[in-house]
Amino acid sequence: MSVTALRALSGALILAASVLLPSVGRAGTGASEAQSRLERSADRAVAEGQLAKARDLWLQVWQLAPSEKAACNVGQLAFRVADMVRAAEFLALCLERTPAPRSAEERERYASRALDLARVKQEVGALTFAVPPGAQLSIDGRPVGQAPLGREVYVEPGSHRIRAALGAAAKETAVEVRAGEARLLVIDLAPLAPPAPAGGLAPPAPVGAEQATPRAPAPAGWPEAAGPAATGSDGPATGLVLLGGAATAGCISQGAIFLAEANGHQRRFDDLLARNHGGYRIAGAELQRAQSAYSAMGRAEERAAIALTAGALLGAGTLIYALFPRSRGPRVTAAGTQLGLEMTW
Repeated sequence: MSVTALRALSGALILAASVLLPSVGRAGTGASEAQSRLERSADRAVAEGQLAKARDLWLQVWQLAPSEKAACNVGQLAFRVADMVRAAEFLALCLERTPAPRSAEERERYASRALDLARVKQEVGALTFAVPPGAQLSIDGRPVGQAPLGREVYVEPGSHRIRAALGAAAKETAVEVRAGEARLLVIDLAPLAPPAPAGGLAPPAPVGAEQATPRAPAPAGWPEAAGPAATGSDGPATGLVLLGGAATAGCISQGAIFLAEANGHQRRFDDLLARNHGGYRIAGAELQRAQSAYSAMGRAEERAAIALTAGALLGAGTLIYALFPRSRGPRVTAAGTQLGLEMTW
């Protein structure tokens, strides 16, 4: 074979390899290449000052591969374009996914993100829910997830419609939320009454329910028994009702104390931000005091939520016990020539 033919053959093989091999590599890395293209486009958008476009591009990156980097970039860009609800949501995700800082640079970055989140939360409302597990929650018709959420849901200040549904039971309520306000919503989903059967017939008695039995006619000289005669009270125990009320009041009072404590820490935090030009120049000892005040505020709010939730549950249980008695008093029954005394607890 001549040298010219060999050169032609080797050139053809090299050309085929250059066409086929990159396509094989792209088949396995399509998702990563798409993510890289989106990140490069987002960087260009930031360089050109198109922050809203960069935010949307990083949202697409988050949908492809949720990560700390994507969450932090979405949160910070949303903050810069005044998209406060999304900024609060993604800055919270950013801090959740950020590992514990080890170096001074990592601590400074974490503190900066925490301060951004604190500033954003002053512009939105935060809702947490105390509802039965498994209930589906929606705000203004937008589904937000299934209880328990395990996180705050951020909303614009103003009025919102909250709906909770569990099986056939559902409840909808309106709530007014102010900027910087964190609210706990307790929603009691009572089961709906079963529908009446067609034709007006009474529903069958449940298994284990007491069935009425015909009475034998009374002998001569005996008065006809008009039915079971209750001789005792069906009401709840007064002591338990008083105890439940006292426990409810105690939990609510403790929750109010924790809320007052959280408000005090929040005022301290706001004062520190105000003295440092909104937090943009805060550093050193002032930064440590701001972090301490913010952490103390968060702990007090969590304790207030726990105490108020316990108070709401105790209050609801006490009301149910007081309004729906669970026992009957003793009764006297007559059957033929025999008298019977029945008591249930």
